[in-house]
Amino acid sequence: MVSLIEYLHLLAVAVLVGKVVLLSFLVAPILAKTLEREPFGKVVRQLFPAYYALGLGAGFTGLVSVIILGIIGETHALHHLAAGLWLAVIAAEAYCRSPLTPQSNAMRDRLKEQESRGVVDPVLQNEWNRLHQRSVYLNSLVLLAGLSLLGLVRRW
Repeated sequence: MVSLIEYLHLLAVAVLVGKVVLLSFLVAPILAKTLEREPFGKVVRQLFPAYYALGLGAGFTGLVSVIILGIIGETHALHHLAAGLWLAVIAAEAYCRSPLTPQSNAMRDRLKEQESRGVVDPVLQNEWNRLHQRSVYLNSLVLLAGLSLLGLVRRW
C-alpha cells in the first residue's frame, strides 16, 4: 500500500513539473513563433484552463498522498513541508485558473478593442502587463515547488 501511495506522489510531482516545463519551454515558445497574434491568443485561451486544471489535479493528488503517507507511516517534518508545498501549488493553480485568467482575458479583449480604434490606454496596458507578470511568477513558483518536492521525495 505504501509503495502505491509513494508512486502516486511521484506521479503527481512528475505531472506538475512536466506540465510547467512542457508549456513554458516548449509549447508556448513554438506557438508564439509559429502563430500570428490572434490565433496564438485563441489557442492559449483554450490551453490555460486545462493547464491549470491539470496542475490542480496533480496538487490534490500530491497533497492527499502525503497526508496518507503521514497517517499510515511515520510522520516526518518533510511530510509537513511537502504538504505545505502542495498547498502552495494548489493555491497558485486555483488563483491562476480563476480569477487571474478570466481577468487577464477580459483586459486583453479591452486592449484589442482599443488597438482596433488606434488608441490604447497605457494604464490598462500596464494593468494587463502586471497580471501577465503575476502569472509568470506564479508559474515559476509552481515549478520551484515541484522541483523542491522532487528533492524531498529522495530524502524520506
